[in-house]
Amino acid sequence: MKKEIFLLKIFFFIYFSAWVFIFSFIPVYLREIKGFSIGMIGLLSAISSLSGAIFQVYIGYLSDKIGKRKPFIILSFIALILFYSLIFPKLNSFLTFIFIYFLLGVFTSTITTMANVLVMDYAVSENTGTHYASVRIWGSIGFLLLMLITGFYPKLVEPKMMFIMIGLIYTLGLIISLIIKEPSSKVGVSKVEFRNIKKLILRSDIRNFLLFYIIYFIALLGASSNVNLLIRSLGGESKHISFAYSASSFSEIPFMLIWGRLSDKIGRKPILIFTSIVLPIRIFLYTLTTNPWHIILIQFMHSLTFAVIGTIPIVYINDLVNPEERATAQGLLSMAMALSSTIGPIISGFVADISGLTGMYRFLTFVSLVATIIAIKYLKESKNKVSPN
Repeated sequence: MKKEIFLLKIFFFIYFSAWVFIFSFIPVYLREIKGFSIGMIGLLSAISSLSGAIFQVYIGYLSDKIGKRKPFIILSFIALILFYSLIFPKLNSFLTFIFIYFLLGVFTSTITTMANVLVMDYAVSENTGTHYASVRIWGSIGFLLLMLITGFYPKLVEPKMMFIMIGLIYTLGLIISLIIKEPSSKVGVSKVEFRNIKKLILRSDIRNFLLFYIIYFIALLGASSNVNLLIRSLGGESKHISFAYSASSFSEIPFMLIWGRLSDKIGRKPILIFTSIVLPIRIFLYTLTTNPWHIILIQFMHSLTFAVIGTIPIVYINDLVNPEERATAQGLLSMAMALSSTIGPIISGFVADISGLTGMYRFLTFVSLVATIIAIKYLKESKNKVSPN
């Protein structure tokens, strides 16, 4: 058990470190090297997220049905290594980028979903918030360390090196995936049927939570994913981008553990309401920035937004379902994130092309306020028994 948890921490460390390139610098590559508009980049991101949304519920269901997580992770890693190392650097046509992003979305979402399910499979106590956060935090540590390295060695984000690095990182992830053992016992996985998906969606507590989650993520991802382009528009360099994302990761690392433990003590709902109030403030502050260092300071608010929404929802929805429905529920959660990631980039990119990045951040401030209202009015507590420790 302890060995597998340790390996899962290494897995998250490796897997999320690749996101330094994929989500922070590839958009800059598409903007400056390929000449795509913010709207076009947003469309590619939306297509990737949409493909994840289409496939993740069925993949979660299939994983529950056969009682296996690793085969999906391994096959997805092999595909991502091939795409980023051999195919992506040679692409030129926007239409071919659309096709490749569709496939990248399927494989990336599969790894993320199945890794989360593996972590929850190894949960052995009621303190699932602490358990998940103690593993997930290593993804943030991996992201932070590599982001800091790129800040001091900016040549790593140049196209030739960047795609090699992505391939190497995913190869390490593949090796760890092969070593990790799945739990020998999974409760009732063979009894899960596709009708369970409909049953979960029809539950008002799950439906209201997913609505909040989608709207929150539309605002958060639209804001945070364009920080790199906002820095460039203010005259910033690659090092400023690295330091901005390093600030967000550095701040979120301790808070992931804090929020996880706190949610085990006081419940999930108060923390979700808190982060729904903080998000509009964070996004509005971006509209006031006049130089890259302002953005770097705002990024420290990641500890109050992403550190919550990146951990608590996984255990929140886990609280609401039976053990045999875990992967199906996590698939629904991944689908919700994927849907918000589909809608968000398209709308954000469209607004940015029309009114500029400042106008886009004003719009996302309004969107985040809608999530605040839903959280306060409709979210219910998921944790029936609060830990006294």
